[in-house]
Parts: sequence; C-alpha cells; structure tokens
Amino acid sequence: MEDKLSIELKETYLYEYQFADWEELNEDILKDDDTPSEILDILYEANKTDLRVLRGIAIHRKASPSLLMTLANNENDAVRWGVAENLSTPKEVLRKLAGDKSEVIRYRVALNPNTSEAVLLMFLTDESKIVRSGVAANENATEEMLSKLSHDVEKTVCLAVAENGNTPSEILSALATDDDRNVRAAVVTNPNVNEEILISLASDERTAVREAVAKNKKTPPDILKKLIRDNEIVVRNGVAANESTPVDQLMELANDQKQSIRTAVAGNANSSEAILRYLSDDGDAYVRKAVASNRNTPERVLGRLSKDDDWRVCENVAKNPSSPPDVLWFLADYRDGYVRKAVASNKNAPPEVLVRLSEDDEWLVRENVAKNVNAPPEALMKMRNDEDLRVTRLIVKNPNMTTDDLTCLAVSRNFRLRYKACVQLLKRAGE
Repeated sequence: MEDKLSIELKETYLYEYQFADWEELNEDILKDDDTPSEILDILYEANKTDLRVLRGIAIHRKASPSLLMTLANNENDAVRWGVAENLSTPKEVLRKLAGDKSEVIRYRVALNPNTSEAVLLMFLTDESKIVRSGVAANENATEEMLSKLSHDVEKTVCLAVAENGNTPSEILSALATDDDRNVRAAVVTNPNVNEEILISLASDERTAVREAVAKNKKTPPDILKKLIRDNEIVVRNGVAANESTPVDQLMELANDQKQSIRTAVAGNANSSEAILRYLSDDGDAYVRKAVASNRNTPERVLGRLSKDDDWRVCENVAKNPSSPPDVLWFLADYRDGYVRKAVASNKNAPPEVLVRLSEDDEWLVRENVAKNVNAPPEALMKMRNDEDLRVTRLIVKNPNMTTDDLTCLAVSRNFRLRYKACVQLLKRAGE
C-alpha cells in the first residue's frame, strides 16, 4: 500500500506539479509539514537554481539530513539561514554552519536546540553579541554558560539570559539589579523568578518593570493590592488581568473608570460569576466582548450576549467553548459571516451545526468547518468538491476523515486534492 502511494505521489509531481505555478507548488508542497522527504528530494533536483524552492526546502522539517547538508553549502545566505534554524537539522550540519561568515546564520545555529554543547561553548567567545545572545536564549544552555553570559558587556546578551526559562533564580537575582529596565522586566517574567525578587521590583522606578510584576501570577496578593493604587494605567491593567488577583480586588477594579481595566477584569479567568454578570451590562462593547470570551461566563449570560447589538460581542460568544448548543445553533444563522465563522471554529459546536455550515455561502466559514477537529465526516465530505481549494486542501488533514473517504479522494480528478489525500494516507500508513 505504501509503495503504491509513494508511486502515485511521485507521478503526481512529475506529471502535474512540475508544470504548476509557484503558488500551487509553495502551498501544497513547501508549506505542508506532511510532505514526504522523497518529494522534497525530487523537488530539489528539478529546481536547483530556484532560491524560493531552496529556501522552502531548507526550513522544511521533513528535509533529509543529506539534503540539508547539501543546502548548508549553498552560496545564498537565506538558504543557509533556513538550514540553521530548521529543528530537524542534524548536529553535524549545524557544526559546519557554526563557522559561517554570517553572524545571523551563526546566531540561528546558536539558538537551535539541536546544536551540540561543544559548539555552544565555542560561541561563548564569539565576537558577535547577536551570536552570544543566541546561546543565552538556547534552551540547552548550561547554568555555567548562563552565568558567564549574565556578566556580558552587551545588554542584549543579558536580556536573553533573563528571558531564558532555564535560568536559575540565583542568576535572576543578580540581573534584577541590572541598570537596564528591559533586563529587569525580563527577570520578572521568567518562570523561575521568586517572590523575593518580585517584591523588590514591585516598587521599581520604571513602569514596564512594575507592570510585569503586576501581571505575574506569583506576585503576593498584598503586593497586588498596593499596585492597584499605582498611578500608571498599564500597571493597574496588569493587576486586573492577573489570574492570581483575589476576587475582592477584581470587584474593585470592575468599577474602575478606565474601560481597559474593566475589560481586563472581564477577561480574567479568576473573575467570579457575579463580576461577569455585572460587567455583561457594561456600556462599553469592548468590556462586553471580553465577558463573552470568558470561559467562566454563565450560560445564561452568554445567551443574552448572543443577542447583543455589537456583532463583535456575538462573535466572541460564538468562539467561547462554554457556549451551550442552543446558543451556537442560534448564532449559526447570524447575518455576519465572521460570527458564523466563529461558530464553525468552536470545538464544541454540535455536529449538526457543522454539517449545516459546511454548505455556507462564505468560504471562510467552510474553511473553519474543515479545520474543526470535531467536524463529522459527513460535513467534511460535503466539501470535497468545494469550489475553493483553500477549503478542500484542509478537509484531507482533518483527523475525522476516514481512511475510506481519503481513499476516495485519492482518485480525484483534481490533482491537488488527489496529491493531498495520498500524502495523508501515506502518513497514516507510517504511524
């Protein structure tokens, strides 16, 4: 079966895609993560001088190691750059690119999680601050590397250390006293930051730092309470959006004169049903829109908001996974296509609703049905002859497409649909 599918794929490329225009080639092969490496090999052999194709192959996760090594020797920087950032590029290819003359390419090598520790150590003394910042941002950088780079003379390097999720709190404590506000703000957002650091930076002179403290879920309630009184709106906004902010503080902020702060409270996952009911009557549509998107908003409130005068509010109700079936049924007939599109994207939309929307006049609506992982096979197969290829190329990727349905599409007269179906069948056969 796999051999037959492979032959069909090759023949489709040889007899169809080599004569196709760039848009079809790019969309169906280069931008599709499921494209088999054998097709990329054939594509390369036929387009060795087309930089658009070479760049597309260089960044493709299915490109073979041998092909990536070949592309690593390409004279074009954009092609080598693609190989350097590809998460499938082997260590030996990255080792070769570590000596590239371009600092941007060396930076991408330094950032790549597949890069060996030996290469990262070599980059610690690279003359380029960009390359050193790549090491500082690498998820595999050791504590010793991060410690050394935290003392770098260039702030961009220190900033990357502060942002690295593996930087230990001891190093973060030292960076918390850095004279650069961006470094201090990055320390606050690091998942390893401790309460002691947050407390010390809660009174920082720079707004951006206090704002970051206000947004951090680890910030103690008593500190958040103080930040509610901050003179800067963005800081109070941070407290309003923080899911660790106590309900009593959120209730106070729900009465703030600033619309942006009430909106942040309305979108907060920690807001109580009482707060959400209160804000659902707010005179500002942005506030009601945030209530409509909150998963904790009561069904009864969502039902009322589904009849709001502002279509953007209705759109958020349609997107909300907590919206009950009857509300989604109602919104599936909404006059605005963007609202129906939102219903089509909702994973909790009833199967019958998705079947109906699969025949919607708007292609954007049908496209979202095709992408919905809960769309029933009936809805998907209704779109197999859709006039818009943006829809048909998505239905074959939907996990609810049965093998029988894919096999049916694999003999379609539309070569692009036939090719896509074969790719998915081959993928399933290999799983």
